[in-house]
Amino acid sequence: MNCLSARESLGAYLDGELPVEARATIESHLAECPTCASELEFMRSFTASLSESTAVQVPTQLWDEIERRLDGPVQREFTLRNRFLGVRRYALAASVLIAVGLGTWALFSLGSGASVARASTVDFSALLDALPKDSVAAFEEFLNRYNARPVLASEAKSSAPQLDFEIPAMLPGGFRLERAYTLRFGDETGAAARYSRNGEFLGAIFHRPVHREEFGTHKDYECVIGQHRGHAVAVGDWKLVHVTDASTCHCVLSKLDDRSELPEVLKAVAPRSMPQSDTKGHSSGH
Repeated sequence: MNCLSARESLGAYLDGELPVEARATIESHLAECPTCASELEFMRSFTASLSESTAVQVPTQLWDEIERRLDGPVQREFTLRNRFLGVRRYALAASVLIAVGLGTWALFSLGSGASVARASTVDFSALLDALPKDSVAAFEEFLNRYNARPVLASEAKSSAPQLDFEIPAMLPGGFRLERAYTLRFGDETGAAARYSRNGEFLGAIFHRPVHREEFGTHKDYECVIGQHRGHAVAVGDWKLVHVTDASTCHCVLSKLDDRSELPEVLKAVAPRSMPQSDTKGHSSGH
């Protein structure tokens, strides 16, 4: 059992609704996976905090807006399974509950022009920290953090029409597509792809340009990749390269040389991307 399928079943596990065999499989995975075990504890504490929360005043139209965004009715009373089985679908609602209780966000501007705050930061720090140990597991943990859902490459593209990217079945150099995903960055949809070449991993992430990207203790530096000026973070032999145009940040995680193979890979995933220019006329990836 992998982390994605385990997390889909955590709500049913806590509700005691899994068959004996499935429950044993989940418990075996939890015993070996501290990340999923931590998620389970979060779900328990989150549920407890909801039951203990004091009443707060919320905007009259808030729940109507949440229901509309979740593309379906929200039941007034629901079990833990209903609350967490669709963790990705209800991530927005959970964020609203926490924010209302703490009073830390200005969440919604309701009415005909209703909107919510978009993610201003994308956090790559955990991904970079875990790269030297297991690059694939590190990439999957990043995907889990942003509510990844495995889909066909065509669906990943159609789910994020505001972005301009491609997820080819094969990348230059012989990298074959293993899996495509949709992601959630705040209220924006993003996408990702995992590639492999004879056991060598390559990952790609696509999201809207943000105010900043968080790298933890790792430092980024400017780089030129083909026709683009972008920036990158190096962790051992690994590089996380970011090239941004007006609509999309194209992030590629690989061990490829940024003067030979990497420019061709970037052309494949961002074929229509053009470098931006700053006020001095220099091209800029960010």
